[in-house]
Amino acid sequence: MAEEMFRSVDDLPDAERHLLTAIRKALWGYEPLRATRPTLDIGVRDGRVHLEGRVRTLAIKEIAEYMVLRVQGVRAVRNDLIADPEVTRAVADAVAADAELAPLCPFIDAREGVVTLAGEVPSDAAARRLVEMATAVPLVASVSNHLQVRPLASTVSTNGAVAHAASVNGSGVAAESPEPTES
Repeated sequence: MAEEMFRSVDDLPDAERHLLTAIRKALWGYEPLRATRPTLDIGVRDGRVHLEGRVRTLAIKEIAEYMVLRVQGVRAVRNDLIADPEVTRAVADAVAADAELAPLCPFIDAREGVVTLAGEVPSDAAARRLVEMATAVPLVASVSNHLQVRPLASTVSTNGAVAHAASVNGSGVAAESPEPTES
């Protein structure tokens, strides 16, 4: 099972191979990391360790680095692990920076780089833009679109007055304003 969790170069000199084995044991012993079953790439060269992959939380990312630093023989760690909250934040920041999409406030979540978008949007075009925007964020592996198109609840009545969402009847259809009466 540990072999599935950790990837690395196999043709290392003996000293680096032993160091890599010690690093794998240290990380395997960290239950929160092991329980989430990430696939991590571990590079070792001259006592310098490079960690890459995706993890569930920022705490797991930081603790993994700390645990590797504690392994005897490790001189430095380059931590390029990506935590799911970092992906979620990057997509949310991109949406928030767009004046038209920011007010839509879609639900954004990430798991192993797969971003889930959910919520209601006023048009297919808005849904497409949200998906395109999320896909363009460098930390995103892919996007799962669960957005629902629900046109705005206001319509224009026959006399030109606007019936707003406050006038929506029980069927979800905007009620028209009554025709003006002559006095």
